[in-house]
Amino acid sequence: MIEASAAPGLFVALFLPWLCGCIWVRWLLRRTKRCNAFIVLGQGYFAGMFLTTLVIRLWDLAGSYLNFWGIAAVMACIAALRVLLLIVRTQPAGMQSANAAIPRWQIAVAMLLLALIAWRYLTLLQELLLRPLFAWDSWMNWVPKAIVWFHSGALVNFISPEAWLQYPGSGAYTLGNRQATFYPITVPLIQLWGMLAVGNWDHSTVYLPWLMAPLALGLALFGHLRLAGVPFLFAVIACYLLLSLPYLNVHSVLAGYADIWVASAFGLAVCALYEWRQTRHWAWGALLLVLALFCSELKEPGLVLAMILVVCGARVWFALKPTVELALLGLVGIVLALALVIGIRVDVPYLGQFGLQGGVMELGRLGQFELEFHDVSRPFLKSFYVMINWNLLWYLLLPYALYRIFRGGLTRIPPDEVLAMLGAIAFVGVIFVFSKYYVAALNYVTLNRALLYPVPALIFCIFLGFKQRVYL
Repeated sequence: MIEASAAPGLFVALFLPWLCGCIWVRWLLRRTKRCNAFIVLGQGYFAGMFLTTLVIRLWDLAGSYLNFWGIAAVMACIAALRVLLLIVRTQPAGMQSANAAIPRWQIAVAMLLLALIAWRYLTLLQELLLRPLFAWDSWMNWVPKAIVWFHSGALVNFISPEAWLQYPGSGAYTLGNRQATFYPITVPLIQLWGMLAVGNWDHSTVYLPWLMAPLALGLALFGHLRLAGVPFLFAVIACYLLLSLPYLNVHSVLAGYADIWVASAFGLAVCALYEWRQTRHWAWGALLLVLALFCSELKEPGLVLAMILVVCGARVWFALKPTVELALLGLVGIVLALALVIGIRVDVPYLGQFGLQGGVMELGRLGQFELEFHDVSRPFLKSFYVMINWNLLWYLLLPYALYRIFRGGLTRIPPDEVLAMLGAIAFVGVIFVFSKYYVAALNYVTLNRALLYPVPALIFCIFLGFKQRVYL
């Protein structure tokens, strides 16, 4: 157990970012008049955690020693700024809420499902606090940065092992995994925030955000489905299906990885994309961009997922006619064909170089990939239908796809949120089928972690099929 003197810091670390995020998300979305408390709570948690990492960066950039209560004071001031905006607000805003009675039997079923979720996450909390195992990959790639920053009181640089050996007195640090040296720093900053709060780097309470993240994701999923017109019971079932996934639970209790944050950021961005397509209100577009930026700052694959979100968001923004879109797709196909023959390379600021030449694809910070087909269908099918990583998700997806086919739902151009979800699935498939990472699919090292990214968005898109014309 942590010392009693550290308990206030832990409480502030867990709930101040959540409060700050909820305040600003509510301020942003109330003007759309399409929002509810579940969306505010769910989206607010991730917005608040992202904001906290940005404040830590700015605090360090200002040259100040990393001090928990000083950073917390800045967060409190950001939250208090909302009060000033409330005073000067000139436009009325409202929240949408349920306006129809829910049958008692549906409430009873929902209470049973929620009780099962509550029991499951209480046991996960117990496992996390006891901490019998450590997430090996996390302690190799993510945690060392947070520990070094905690002891240094500053966000010291991490450089490649070669550069570190060449300049041993530079004051920088390095990691054994060369690729991990240059990973985005948002996840270590989340860990650092907890370490600063409790005054200890070696305690399981540092990783409580990994348990709170799926719960906030479930709140947001329920809120978005209800806002879209999905009946109460179906929305609860969607949350139960998501929160009971064994692999999601694994990443909650063996905390420290970035994948649960990438999946949450991408899934909630898809929800915001759907609302932006429905309302064309700039607030939803702004939330989409924030979540896309958050996604890109979590892990290198998040950069590609963020680009998918931006492209789908641009499709909503420009609202091109189908003939124009087909013409653009044809143009893209011609460019890709020429790139395979003569090669093409583009240097994008901040994102890096993107190119395609001679069967070699370059994707910014992700590096280069030699495109070559590898048959990984067996590991995919085994993971989907034999292992227990995904519960019943993929079994339920098959009859749903058949249902949509018979209803004619797959014969039209998919909406933007479905395109974003399919783009994420296609990205995972391309990486494992056509690149050197096929080995990681054969031995299941990173296959299921990558498959986690589109899962929340997939569940959201599936249950949108049950929405009704009126809000219930």
